[in-house]
Amino acid sequence: MKKTFLSRSWLWLVILLITFCSTAFGARIPDKAGTSGLAFLKLGIGARPTAMGEAFTAISGDIFSLYWNPAGVARHSGIEFAFMHNQWLQDVSLEYAAFCFGYKKNVLGLSLTLSQVTDLERRNGPTENPISYFDEHDMSFAFSWARKFDEKIDLGLSAKFLYEKIDFSSATGLGFDLGGIYWLRPNVQIGGAILNLGSKMKFDQEKFSLPARYKLGAAYLGHEKYLNGDFILSLDLVKPNDNDLKVHLGGEYTYKEKFTLRSGYQIGYDDRNISLGLGLKIRKYAIDYAFVPFSSDLGNSHRISVNLKL
Repeated sequence: MKKTFLSRSWLWLVILLITFCSTAFGARIPDKAGTSGLAFLKLGIGARPTAMGEAFTAISGDIFSLYWNPAGVARHSGIEFAFMHNQWLQDVSLEYAAFCFGYKKNVLGLSLTLSQVTDLERRNGPTENPISYFDEHDMSFAFSWARKFDEKIDLGLSAKFLYEKIDFSSATGLGFDLGGIYWLRPNVQIGGAILNLGSKMKFDQEKFSLPARYKLGAAYLGHEKYLNGDFILSLDLVKPNDNDLKVHLGGEYTYKEKFTLRSGYQIGYDDRNISLGLGLKIRKYAIDYAFVPFSSDLGNSHRISVNLKL
């Protein structure tokens, strides 16, 4: 019997993952870390993924996968809305809203990310008081598509319009996310993604790259009959285009599909490592909270997200 493209989809995913990872892990790190722009695209979206140490590349069935790996919504059913508020450090706020639904064999999604930094001081030199104050505004509006190609392969793609405004200057651009998930077993998933691909953006006379990230992850889903609950263990390898390799670890335990405890740990960061979180499901609603402490007197980050599934 002649094989179709879909029957060979696992081979295409392996080729993509090898290409992605060889490009990412073989890339040379610039002399200065953090040289890419649009820093708000590096901030974690969703209380659940954040509490799990952002080890979310191989997780399936969560609307916040639109941000972490668009292939994660390929097996989504029904209609779902999600909202998140993040009070970040140094008066930085981050808001996120998403919507996804199934259409025939496809899943389509829309998401909006807004970030704002207020009361930045304008100075021409080392003065006691600033001359004036100004704000910074960032936005990402994304359209996502995902599809389950067979029992083991999910693929996804997102296209994003990007905008940044600092004082009176602004920049616009386009970015893309690519991702896939391979179901090695019914309870073992392997995922890969490239986030924030795109050409350089221009801010006044200065050009800068998008904060691209190359990700490879795995997740194990289990059930503990004595404790009457389900658990997930996850691992991500993350390679930013302007920094060294990072390792993310995550765990989640859900009791009777209602109450959830989460924790995560990140390796390779100077300002943070551990994360904690809670979750509660009430009928069609899911409410999640994440807490991330920062070192060097930076303070703490709090995220709250709400999901509504129809």
